[in-house]
Order: sequence, then structure tokens, then C-alpha cells
Amino acid sequence: MSEYLSKEEIRKWRSSLERITLEEYAARLGKVIQSEKHDDSLVDNVMMRTLNSMSVEEYVPATEKIQTIAIKSFKKEKEITEKKHNKEAAAKEENVKKQPSKEKTAEQKGNEQPKSEVEIKLPVDDNVEFSFKKALTAREHLVFEHFLANKNTIVYAKDLATILELPRDYVYKYIKNLRSKLNEDILKNADNGGYMLQV
Repeated sequence: MSEYLSKEEIRKWRSSLERITLEEYAARLGKVIQSEKHDDSLVDNVMMRTLNSMSVEEYVPATEKIQTIAIKSFKKEKEITEKKHNKEAAAKEENVKKQPSKEKTAEQKGNEQPKSEVEIKLPVDDNVEFSFKKALTAREHLVFEHFLANKNTIVYAKDLATILELPRDYVYKYIKNLRSKLNEDILKNADNGGYMLQV
């Protein structure tokens, strides 16, 4: 007689109406449950060696990867925003130095019409100037600068993804936002994919 439960005895336990655990059932019969069968399968041996050799530090769950991407993205956004604010502050100081201050009289202030859309102009070259309906975010500004550097040539989303240090799927929203903020329709889809700033 075997000291382990047989398959037939396990089937009887499953079909019985009595609510007891398998361990209790085995103890009643004076037997134990066979916990692990030894298998000399090549696949099992390789898998066991692989699992044993993997340390806990090597395994990084997907949630940690996403979290680190989000943290890096947040830090990069902060850096870009700080750089943009520094550039804007320097540009404002330069404009203040170039243009004399004009004080408006009370009459002029009263006649002034409120604008429904704020128009922001960005001088690029001596003869080229771009205007926007709304201010650009730091990342949109980076995308726009890349388009400017490569004007009249095709720019692909993968290039913008490397600049922004983001997955390619996240780049399209910045292109869409940039299009909606530009006053002129100069950001076009290229024939063979990609985008082109036509100046």
C-alpha cells in the first residue's frame, strides 16, 4: 500500500459531499499528499535553472518602468520650461531696451477694443515672423524650433520623439496642438509620411 494518495482517492474526495480539505482527507486515510513529482524533462530543468539564477534586482515590473518614464518626462518638462522662461525673460528685456516706453492716455485706453484671441508673434529671421493664437508650452516650443531648423524639409515623428525623449505615440498631440495654435496653415502633412513647415 502506497503512503501517498492515489488519483482514485483524490477523485473520491472531490466527488464527496463532505466539506474537508485534501490534507484532512489524506490524514483520515493515514496517507500524505504527494507534493511534487520529479520530472527529468529538459524544459523543466532549464526553466528551473533560469528562475534560480535570476536575482530579484534583475526583475523590474512594467509599472516601475512606466513610473520612471513619467518621472524622467516630468523632470525634462521642468528643465524645458525653465529654459523657455529664461529665453522669454531675456527676449522681453531686449525688446524693452529697443523700444521706448509709450504711455497710453486715458482716451486711448477707453477706445481700445478687447481682443478675443491673443496674438503672439515670434520673430525668427529678419524678414520672417510667425504668429500664434495662444502661447506655446515648452515641448511645443521645442517641436516648433525643430520644424524651424528643418523648414521646407520632411520631419518624422520619430525624430521629434528623440528630441522630446518620449515614445513616438505621445508626439502627435504636440504636432496637433502646434497646428491649432499657429495662425497660418503652414504645418502640412508630407506625401510620404512626416510633416513639413512650409515657409
